[in-house]
Amino acid sequence: MKLNPRLILPISILLIGALAYLLGFSQVFVVKEIKIDIKDKSIAREVEDRLSQPPAVVKLGDQIARVDRREIANRLRQFAWVENVELDRNLINGKLLIKIISRTPIARLTSTTSPQSVSIGFMGEDLDYFYLPKQAIDQAISSGDKSWQQIPELTLPAGSTDGADNQLKAAARELIELFNQDLAPRGFELTRINARDNASFITSANYSGRNIEISWGSVNDLGLKVEVLERLLAQDENKKVRKINLIDPLKPTVR
Repeated sequence: MKLNPRLILPISILLIGALAYLLGFSQVFVVKEIKIDIKDKSIAREVEDRLSQPPAVVKLGDQIARVDRREIANRLRQFAWVENVELDRNLINGKLLIKIISRTPIARLTSTTSPQSVSIGFMGEDLDYFYLPKQAIDQAISSGDKSWQQIPELTLPAGSTDGADNQLKAAARELIELFNQDLAPRGFELTRINARDNASFITSANYSGRNIEISWGSVNDLGLKVEVLERLLAQDENKKVRKINLIDPLKPTVR
């Protein structure tokens, strides 16, 4: 039997309305279980307690399709180590899985850079500074995310203008990425970055059982500077050097 074309639109609207009601208003698809995707059970309990604080942003019996990810994320950002959340909704068994995305620190601020003596400061991948008490750092480590204990130390001048400060932080991030992507596979472990301005970056790194201090100057011509660095370290007479100046990569010096 051929369906009357004039009935297709009303039937479609009716079906969509029925589906919307089932998902958003009926008691058919509701939250029956809430699971926090974190390895440490004590941290998971703290997260659950924070979510259930009045007014609760999610609870058993809520329509699972109407659970608001943004509300959950905003509530959990009260933990300074939380960046965002992802939700995995299972309509069949009513299980709501909350996956927490931790902030990823790329550098630990020194006391010169960090004005908050009672907290430890960090710089994130987004170049923003954030400050955590030791307990929060322990929570981040316990959550199963990247270890915050082996993050390079960063010292930048205090009192810079916002524009200059952002340029310095971006340059520091570029050096950190250089070590992570290019120099770490060659045996370098970055421990410290120091800069007075954009033309005076100095790094300290462990290499072959010794600490090497490298003066980069600016972050311009990093590819060339890395090539020069490799050639210098390959020479037998430089097996014990601890300071390398690459400010002018065409006239490097070692000590």
